Amino acid sequence: MKELKEKIEAEVEEDFEQYLFKKYPSLFYTGENGELLPETQRCGSDCPKGWEPIVDNLCGAIVDYTKNTRYIRNPNKKIMRFLSNGWFAIKRKVDRKFSTKVRRVTHKISQFFYGQELYISQNPPDVKVTQFKEKFGTLRFYADGGDDCVDGMIRFAEYLSSKTCQYTGEAGDMFKKGRWCATLSPPKAEELGFVKQPFNNGNLIKN
Repeated sequence: MKELKEKIEAEVEEDFEQYLFKKYPSLFYTGENGELLPETQRCGSDCPKGWEPIVDNLCGAIVDYTKNTRYIRNPNKKIMRFLSNGWFAIKRKVDRKFSTKVRRVTHKISQFFYGQELYISQNPPDVKVTQFKEKFGTLRFYADGGDDCVDGMIRFAEYLSSKTCQYTGEAGDMFKKGRWCATLSPPKAEELGFVKQPFNNGNLIKN
């Protein structure tokens, strides 16, 4: 992550969003001339320096997934896929404990699930980034399109931002100053006058 941060700083002479657009053009809406839409036609994005490697890696993961994935979950088979996952978890335990005769039965049940077209040959839906920014001390990343896998990537990136100093990219935590929250490294928090806030069951305890 540190090496990527240094590489970005060396390459990004223009706006970070322009840097991402040049690196991942398929992720952004464009005008008739093929350029990134002007700010008057899109939501402005602003990424703290410390989180730029997280956003860069997230965009790279999304492009890799949408470009190289050939099979996706069948959206019409959600219940059957849920049952299938439960069955194969049970089957692994049964096959370890019981005889070959019982395993023949479990195999037949498995064959039923294999024939249910739980996955279909299709590329994932396209993704278009609409905005990314800091909000309440962590990253917010918004996009059109995608699927559950892309949503999971975004949620994970947002989680990583809650553990990464938004200024330095070092390990960080949530700090507070008045009504402002920020994810900072302890030295940066001390420098800026922020104090660590206790949490109870994931909720910020307000003073």
